[in-house]
Amino acid sequence: MKIDPGALKLSEKQLLYASGVFIALTIILRYLHFPLSSAGGGDEPFYTQEADYLGRFGFYKALSQGTSFTYSLLLYLFSKLFSVSLLASGRILSVIFFLAGCRLLYRCLNVFTDLDFTIKYMAVIFYATMSASWLWRCLPDSATTTLILAALSILFSGKGYIRLMYTAIMLFLAFSCKPIAMFVLPGLCVYLFFKGLSKTTRIGNFLKVAVLTGVFSFCFVAYHAPGYQTYHKLMLEDKAHEYAGEKRIESNTSWTELNNYFLIYKDVYNKQNKWGVTFDEVNKFKAEHPDVVLQLSYTQFLKNHFGVFLKSTAEKFFFYLPYHIQGGLFFAKWTVINKWVANQTVIYSITLLLISAIMFWSRKFIADNALVLLIPFLFFATLSFYCIPQLEDNWSFFCLPFLALPVLKFLDRYMNISVFILLQFLYTVILIKNG
Repeated sequence: MKIDPGALKLSEKQLLYASGVFIALTIILRYLHFPLSSAGGGDEPFYTQEADYLGRFGFYKALSQGTSFTYSLLLYLFSKLFSVSLLASGRILSVIFFLAGCRLLYRCLNVFTDLDFTIKYMAVIFYATMSASWLWRCLPDSATTTLILAALSILFSGKGYIRLMYTAIMLFLAFSCKPIAMFVLPGLCVYLFFKGLSKTTRIGNFLKVAVLTGVFSFCFVAYHAPGYQTYHKLMLEDKAHEYAGEKRIESNTSWTELNNYFLIYKDVYNKQNKWGVTFDEVNKFKAEHPDVVLQLSYTQFLKNHFGVFLKSTAEKFFFYLPYHIQGGLFFAKWTVINKWVANQTVIYSITLLLISAIMFWSRKFIADNALVLLIPFLFFATLSFYCIPQLEDNWSFFCLPFLALPVLKFLDRYMNISVFILLQFLYTVILIKNG
């Protein structure tokens, strides 16, 4: 006897409670695996260093460093307000932003047509699953994503130029936590210009774009003025430095050099990802090859290594997004296939075909919501073309739940929501257990 998945669907109130329990358990499980008292690791010491610099040398000096300043300010103020360490401050804030992000995501999903509450809750649960490994971490990723979602929520909530000003300010705050947020701007401009476009609205839509970009640009210039006066360049996030008192000391090797080294020589030295490259390794390479220049600008890299750039961009653009969507929904369990297929490119290609088939099935939904979907898609596309090395998982927090909606609609047709929640919870347990 065939069971209709729709016949067993939960009510909206039941789904609200189920999602709340799922999110609460995710926070608790992550805390048990990564407690507040654990030692700082990864990039956490870097961000606490920036907040400490703010506390010791003041607002203007810290602002001139240009590195995730808003996040540093949040860490410092929260630590003083609740008398906790900077590390604990950042970890608690990650949970607060995570909760706010889940709520804001649901509000943003109201702008889509033909999207019932079941799929909205599925998207929130998917977002919680993908974000779980970043909980209780003193990192700006949750704050950045939540501020982007806040900008979208404001944009979708009504009309008027004041709303656009608030949207631009919120997006700028996200940028000042992590610069990749700026890549949301092209999608917002396209959305505003083509929303309800006609001959009579063309000038009005152009003015909306002008207000959004104008306010963002004003904040951008004011934000970078202190750093430009001090260092005569735009001070974007750069972890390759330390401090001796209030003096900034640049590292011998920059992240640009490390990224370029990985991308150009990864096949030569058998590097699977850039995290397998150390600064000591790059320093040694530079000493042994003084004629090789790794400190290349974007245009210089394109000119000198266009083939490498083209291959890297194609891999990101075509493989990264489908693989991470299925990674959060189909659990990335390629164990059986890997018994016969060890080539990762083949697995990526299978994933691309799978997700493309589902996207084709959902083509009407995509066409009906094309303008809204262009915002996260253009963010991902711009990021893929601009960031020469591999993309990092935490950069895709914002775009994944939106671009996974066609797949979620497909799953909703063939899978009961209770089964979906159970499977997502089991997958979250696995993710947290594996760190």
